[in-house]
Amino acid sequence: MRSIVLGGIAAASLVLALAGCATTAGSAPDAPASPGATDSPTAPAAPVGTGADAQARLADLPTPSATEPVLAIGTVLEQDGGAILCVGAVAESAPPQCDGPELLGWDWAAFDHEETGGVRWVQGVAIEGTYDAEAQTFTPTGEPTSAAAIQLPAVETPEGELDEATIAAVQEDLTTIPGPNMLGSWGERGTVVLNVTYDDGSVQAAIDDIYGDGVVFVVPALRG
Repeated sequence: MRSIVLGGIAAASLVLALAGCATTAGSAPDAPASPGATDSPTAPAAPVGTGADAQARLADLPTPSATEPVLAIGTVLEQDGGAILCVGAVAESAPPQCDGPELLGWDWAAFDHEETGGVRWVQGVAIEGTYDAEAQTFTPTGEPTSAAAIQLPAVETPEGELDEATIAAVQEDLTTIPGPNMLGSWGERGTVVLNVTYDDGSVQAAIDDIYGDGVVFVVPALRG
């Protein structure tokens, strides 16, 4: 049996940094980079339009799949006779409470895990695989390992010029995004950060088309 070691405080911090999200306009943990994250969006040149019109357009955001392997770091939780991969927020309970795509081919017998009330889980797992957004499944393409063994650079949120009221209004819009791709949002450095399950660049492009460049910075949990 192979054991996944959580690596103490360092691993816990990494998992929280990649999986956590907030709904208030404050500071937020570091998160994995989105496609094109090296190009800092420019500050908006005009007032940001929010409300019903923006929300209607957000309802049509793309939900891309990852057909090439991406890296997932999160919690594996037993659910409905199978396993799910939680890459968003995880409630610290026993067992944990979280949502995520179905993790195909997971073998509980191969890993040390915790169990409470007949529910098994393991935290701090790093897995490469492909993601089907429509089916909501994650298919491993490599051997799972401990997140403590993964070194990921921190991502710096581009600096923007949004005031607190605009950040709050944009966040209110983002809560209306349908489907499981939306994991959460927060305000940071005058910008709204949107955490999604996966983005191949199409989500960022659609968001920029709605709000303009430099308003929302999209950060995917599944990293290519």
